[in-house]
Amino acid sequence: MGESLLEEMTVSLGPLLLVFMLGLVVTPPTLAQNDPRYKKFLTQHYDAKPKGRDDRYCDSVMRKRGLTSPCKDLNTFVHGSTDGIKAVCGTGGNPYGNNLRISISQFQVVMALSRTQSLLLLLVLALLGLGLVQPSYGQDRMYQRFLRQHVDSQQAGGSDSYCNLMMQRRKMTSHQCKRFNTFIHEDIWNIRSICSTASIQCKNGQMNCHEGVVKVTDCRETGSSRAPNCRYRASASIRRVVIACEGNPEVPIYL
Repeated sequence: MGESLLEEMTVSLGPLLLVFMLGLVVTPPTLAQNDPRYKKFLTQHYDAKPKGRDDRYCDSVMRKRGLTSPCKDLNTFVHGSTDGIKAVCGTGGNPYGNNLRISISQFQVVMALSRTQSLLLLLVLALLGLGLVQPSYGQDRMYQRFLRQHVDSQQAGGSDSYCNLMMQRRKMTSHQCKRFNTFIHEDIWNIRSICSTASIQCKNGQMNCHEGVVKVTDCRETGSSRAPNCRYRASASIRRVVIACEGNPEVPIYL
């Protein structure tokens, strides 16, 4: 064929879409190396070291992976290590609905789109340029930050060693020790449901705060440690928390 079958766009994809695709193929927490679903995922979506990120790359790799008979309208290739991707099914991710996981860190990807899908994408970008569609990139980044810093539905927490490990793992001790942080041990949908309760006034005077009672581990820095070897005292409880929410639908962005 003389002309390119695919249009290509390189993006730094946020965690949500990547984990949604992972959830379709892999059921956490067990990830068998020989599971045909895992092998299918690697074939369709994994390319550790891409040789280019243009139309020619997409045409070539889509053919090699058997995704052009018939032509697949949209496909995303994830670049990085398999260990990093698999970590989403464990400590590197949080639950996101049934059998889905949302990653803590972002991944670099290449998205291959067919001609039709590319035209639809250009239309959306044109609407964005006209101001007819409002992007939620800033809101999404704040939501992902909230998940990274405050949500751990897999562990009970409550110990000093838990705080020491999690504060480091969630990147809150790299440059300086964060003095205080709270981890919520609830399903993300239970946490998001707090955003549906009656609004209350936030400390900054805005009316986008909501309160609920959840299981938490509070981590307080001892006062004598230095980054990156920060040390914390843990306190586990069931208590009231106040969460700021934004968006439509509303999602938590600040604790």
